[in-house]
Amino acid sequence: MYCLNGQGGLAPVIGRWQSSADLLHGIHTRNCNTLRRKLGMDKPRYALRQPIIAALLLFQAGCGATELGMCAPHTKEEGAPAQNWIECFDQPFSHEGITHSVFCLHDGTDKPPVLLLHELTGLSPGTLAYAEELSKDFTVYVPLLFGEKGKFSLMKGLSAYWFRGSLEFFPGGEWGLPSQGSAPIVNWLRAVVQKLGKRHTQQSIGIIGNCLTGPILVALLDHPQVSAVVVAQPALPLRFWWYSDADHKSLGLSADDLRYAKKNAAKIYGLRFETDCMSDPAKQDTLRDEFGDRYKNGEIPASSYQVEGKPVKAHSTLIGSWREQGEAGQPSRDAREKVRDFLLKELSGPAPRG
Repeated sequence: MYCLNGQGGLAPVIGRWQSSADLLHGIHTRNCNTLRRKLGMDKPRYALRQPIIAALLLFQAGCGATELGMCAPHTKEEGAPAQNWIECFDQPFSHEGITHSVFCLHDGTDKPPVLLLHELTGLSPGTLAYAEELSKDFTVYVPLLFGEKGKFSLMKGLSAYWFRGSLEFFPGGEWGLPSQGSAPIVNWLRAVVQKLGKRHTQQSIGIIGNCLTGPILVALLDHPQVSAVVVAQPALPLRFWWYSDADHKSLGLSADDLRYAKKNAAKIYGLRFETDCMSDPAKQDTLRDEFGDRYKNGEIPASSYQVEGKPVKAHSTLIGSWREQGEAGQPSRDAREKVRDFLLKELSGPAPRG
């Protein structure tokens, strides 16, 4: 465990946290060091207790949460919105006990609609900046699933996924996967897609999901107007304790979700960095196995972002790793252009009907 190295932890100063990885490591380290002091583990005579305490701390921290922290990229997001994103529907959208805001630019409905789902880090400035880039070709809708608009909200994302709505939707909360049917958040998103379909009656709908929202959009393929989806670095399910082999392959969706998705002829474009350990490559294999020729693998090879062969913790293909200039941001710039071309092609025709 990190707390037994006696070196003061990985990120002892809050002001130095520059990424989601630092934040997760820092919280874990502070908890560990507090327990060490309370239990007197800094004293030599307590050395024999360390293996037992280490096991208890591992149980407390959660292997899955620790793995998430170890895999998180050490990069700082770039980009900020220049326009005013406002409520699309005049007020937050409610469906079956769940209420969230959906933001847009209110720039008409002439362009094909695209629903952009944010990452575990929330509706960050970089996410809104990407939405504005997309808005040159599409009418973009951006739901706020947790946190605050325009702010980095990693801890609120973790809290939302593991705990939010547990009382209202016991036992799994908004994001919990029931034995049958769909997660409550999936049903809410389906209602959003239904509303977009009524706004854009003659147009096809595209959806982009990132990280924890990456695989969710597959469940939205049950709507006949959805013609193209981008599954970027899918990371569900996020386990707090441990990951099984089935979890690595899973998209975090129910059998019902997958069955309905297969009835749709929409194309699926998958994205991930080759060395990303938060988004297991087995998930892309699952997409290929489930959807066959409808699925296109857009994995970014390590050779394109590991300069001089140096290891890089890369995860966010479209947002977190994007840079306006420079070699480091080229893979994400290329990925954005490929996503743009994919959506323009697949959304160019009239909306299919079920």
